[in-house]
Amino acid sequence: MELTPRLQAIAEQVPQGTRLADVGTDHGYLPVWLLQIRRIDSAIAADLREGPLNRAKKTAQRFGVAEQISFRLCDGLTDIRQSEVDTIAIAGMGGETIISILEAAPWTREGALLLLQPMTGFVELRRWLQSNGYEIVKERIACEGERLYSIMSVKGGRMPPLSPAEQWAGRQNSGVLRREYLALMREKAEKALRGQQAAHTPNLAAIEELESVLSGLITMEKELSTVTTVGKVYAFLQEKAPFELQEGFDNAGFLVGREGAQVSKILVSLDITEQVVEEAAEQGAQLIVSHHPVIFGGIQSVTDQTITGQILLSLVEHGIAAICAHTNLDAVEGGVNDALALRLGLTDISHLKQEGVDGQGRDYGIGRVGYVTEQSLYDFSLGVKQLLGANGLRLVDGGRPVHKIAVGGGACAGMMGDALAHGCDTFVTSDVKYNHFIDAKAQGLNLIDAGHFPTENVICPVLQAWLAEQFPRVSVAISSRHHEVFSYL
Repeated sequence: MELTPRLQAIAEQVPQGTRLADVGTDHGYLPVWLLQIRRIDSAIAADLREGPLNRAKKTAQRFGVAEQISFRLCDGLTDIRQSEVDTIAIAGMGGETIISILEAAPWTREGALLLLQPMTGFVELRRWLQSNGYEIVKERIACEGERLYSIMSVKGGRMPPLSPAEQWAGRQNSGVLRREYLALMREKAEKALRGQQAAHTPNLAAIEELESVLSGLITMEKELSTVTTVGKVYAFLQEKAPFELQEGFDNAGFLVGREGAQVSKILVSLDITEQVVEEAAEQGAQLIVSHHPVIFGGIQSVTDQTITGQILLSLVEHGIAAICAHTNLDAVEGGVNDALALRLGLTDISHLKQEGVDGQGRDYGIGRVGYVTEQSLYDFSLGVKQLLGANGLRLVDGGRPVHKIAVGGGACAGMMGDALAHGCDTFVTSDVKYNHFIDAKAQGLNLIDAGHFPTENVICPVLQAWLAEQFPRVSVAISSRHHEVFSYL
């Protein structure tokens, strides 16, 4: 089953392990697809009419997930209790209808994530959300056919007042379709302004507001056209994964290049090798963003007599900058360890070792803990190998079925004690020493070494997505030449 681009954009914003209510479910494609990929635990499919609800039931039966869905014939959320859901999707209907649904369910301000996709009335919806105790956390633009749609991620809370232009186009400043969406909104505002100006009795207040909207939209378009620099990319990564969170031994940060250099193409890689630099040069990339630092430890000279020196000289000669986000990216929300946990299908994900709170109040720490459906170590290990694209695994059987799992991207075997303290039966990491395997077996812990590259390379698609969304005019690619270093016979 494949989703349309609009539904796919909604699905990608549904948190792992959530309980979903799909209001106006129609054919039920969204909850069925999310259940198929094990993104959600359960779903409520609600619709006002029997016809669409019956179609949803048939879809669920066809894909074998009908038992995991509760089908409700109801108006909006009238037959859905707050205690039943964590995430609510309301898509494919007018903004006025969405407002009426939320007005009848004020409990939606108390913790639920709302994914709202209005077909019309998006200006009125944004205004209403702002005035009624909701916060638009993020907006994402999706393209389906020749139409653009805005998907709003909304929670209860207060947000700064929206400007007239932001009421029309939202506050998000990124996304590959942002430019097209702004142009569309500007065209609509220009048309509305011409209509008011040509009216027999012009509404002066409306004309003034539309002029303000148009001016603001033009400013947004200009800001979007601002040149991207290495410094701006670094500032963005600093916001996502503050470099001050790196471990004391680490050397993450802006390591090579000129801060003011313009960037039109970025290459993402786990490491910066000679082959990766060659690839970046051939593609015309001005910046490489990697996980592992290209400079690690004290360097007293840069010559072609060392491998590191050769790489650094090649970067400089080709005018390619390097930003490396290492242990800071391991620890932060959405970073390496979250990516690893999500890739392995873990649910109810939490920190293995919470180390602190960053300057924005976000928890950080190395490793994650989560759950999978209980299964044998053999079956789980085969899945790990496949999901990570590992050439092979090393493992020890602790004599327990797999259910509660700890993960640590890279060399985290020293955190076995933390995994056991959390009551985990299984630990997935890499670079495991012989004595770790002995200790794990003695303590009844399934220990899987999936390799350093496979357990950390999961971050590359995440970095690509982050950068592509933030810098829509910049081409962002993942290295195709950097692979696992070794193989198994």
